[in-house]
Parts: sequence; C-alpha cells; structure tokens
Amino acid sequence: MKRILLASASIVAFAGAAAAEVAFNGEAALGYNNTDAISEADDDLGFYWDAELGVTLSQELDNGLTAAATVTVDLTDNEVDDFDMLADGYVLSLTSETAGLYFGDTDQAANKRWNGVSEMEQDGFSETDGETVLRGDFMAYGLGVSLSALVDNTTDDNLNGPGDTLDQYSVGVDGEFGSFQFTTAYQTEENDFSDASGDFEPDEIFGISVGTAFAGADVDVAYARNLTTEEDSTGIEAAFPIGPVTLGAFYVAESAQDDGYGIAVDYVSGAITVSTAWENVDDSEDWAIEAGYDFGMGLMAYAGVSDAADDYYVATTYALAEGAQLLVSYAVDDSDDSEDEIGDPEYQEGTTVEVSFEF
Repeated sequence: MKRILLASASIVAFAGAAAAEVAFNGEAALGYNNTDAISEADDDLGFYWDAELGVTLSQELDNGLTAAATVTVDLTDNEVDDFDMLADGYVLSLTSETAGLYFGDTDQAANKRWNGVSEMEQDGFSETDGETVLRGDFMAYGLGVSLSALVDNTTDDNLNGPGDTLDQYSVGVDGEFGSFQFTTAYQTEENDFSDASGDFEPDEIFGISVGTAFAGADVDVAYARNLTTEEDSTGIEAAFPIGPVTLGAFYVAESAQDDGYGIAVDYVSGAITVSTAWENVDDSEDWAIEAGYDFGMGLMAYAGVSDAADDYYVATTYALAEGAQLLVSYAVDDSDDSEDEIGDPEYQEGTTVEVSFEF
C-alpha cells in the first residue's frame, strides 16, 4: 500500500483540519481457464483478466473526528464489453474513538452485529451487495450498537428526480456480561426497494444469541424468527479443541423444514492442515474433505473432495514475491448446479493457471 501525506497550504486551511492522507491499494490478475462452466455468473473461459484500484481519503479534524472516503474502482475486466472504469463500491464516514457514521456500500446494522449458529434458515438478515446504506455505530455502557437504513434513490414517477427515501430499518447490539457474549438484531420489513440484490431479505426478522466457554469448549445458542412468515429457528453449536484437533457440531430445530445438524473435525499440525465436515440440512446431505500442505519457500499444495466424490480439486500456489502469486489448479464439478466455484478456496472448474498481484 502506498501512502501520500498532503501537507499543502490548502489542506492546512481546511476548517478544523489537522492532517490529511491519501492511501492507495490495488489488485490485478491474469489467467487462463479451459472449461466453459455451467454457471452464467462466471465467464472465465480462455484468457481472463481484471484489475481493481482502491483509494482511501482521510482527514483528521481538530475536534477528534476523522472524515474519510473509500472508493473501489474496477479498472478493467474481461467480462465487460469496454474498458471504462466501473465504480464498484464507496463508503463515506465520520468517526471518533467511540462512534461512527457511514454512508455507502457498507454493512447493515443487523448483519454487522449478528452472530448466529450455522445453517439457521430464519436468520437471513439482509447483506449489502451494492445497495446504499446509512449506518451509525456507537458504544454505550460497554455495548456495541448499530442503527441503519437502506437509501432508495430510485426515481419516483411523482417527482422530477430521485426519491431518496429510507427503507428497511435495522438495529444490532453486541456485548459481554462476564464470561458470556451476546448479540441481538432486528430488521423491519421492506416497503418497495427496487435496487436490492440477491442477498437482500425483504422480511421482518428478529434474532438473539448467547455464547460462552466452559470446560475448554466454545458454545453458542441462538434463536431467530421471521416475523413476516412466523417461522423460527433455534440452534446450538459447539467447538472443542483437543491438541491439534478441533471437534465441532451443530443442531438447528426448524419450524418450516426438517431440522438441520452436522459435525466437523479439523486438524492442524506443522505443515499439514485437514478439514472434514458432514451436514444434513432440510433432509439434504453434504460432506467435504479438504487438505493442505506447506512445502516451505512459498510453495503450497491443496486437495479436496465433496458430495459423494462428484466434486474434487487439486491445486498448488507459489509465492513469486511479496504480493505476487502463481496458481495452478484442476477442479471437477459433476453436481450440475449453478456454482462455478469448487471447494472452500472456490477454484474454477477445469484447468486454471493464474498470476495475481496485490499492491
């Protein structure tokens, strides 16, 4: 990341300003893939490339606040017909040590604070994916509190310009009481938000969760209710480390479908990592075994298999230098679904050779 300190007379003259900074970061990738995948969301057949630039402007004010703006721009992408710069995300913020105000492509309050149990069906708080959010965070009596609303700036037929209305209000709270941690979250039912993405959940939802540790195990209990459909989920999850092995399990009681449950066993020792998982959610079974080995000198190897051996992959990565990596992978997806990513690392189907850079 490169940083440039602006100390010109014009910056110093800024009302209440103490110091200003501009930070740049970016990433770029060039690769080749030989398989035309089923998924329409990823068209990386043949040569593909993309580059992204992030810029953060920040200003420390004399009153203890920091004003900032972060913009992410797609400089080029082979899936776009032309090479115009595409704004991918932006966030404006005004923050202090105990509070912050955010506007842009940022988390909604409920989703930011919520910490539930795996595979709960009714805790689908809306996730931000390109929508504009207005959110405030603050600390009160040791609790972290967030309040937010979606900003709907679509054109209203009765107005000459954007409607600029607020929709789907959201609140999230987290904190600790002794050895217990808790989160609670709530979002209202949306009215008519036409700019929503596929991660947007229009229903009214409430959730509460409590976690603690005893006898060496981490245990979480959570309850979520969709107040629109009047369906709920109640779940418990535990993780217990035994030397290099961590055992995990969850169980979720559902009112709208079959109960869900699963187990996981992870092993980490030296250069070897192994992860195994099995789950049955709504009477649908899934399992996976994935492993990695660190040869040293920046060379890593990975392999995985899942879903009755229909999906599997082998891959290797090599660190060319700091911030530069070479990836070679081969993956097979015989499940005939719409997902092009295979395994936890989300490899592309077929043979892929890719070099990537981070700046």
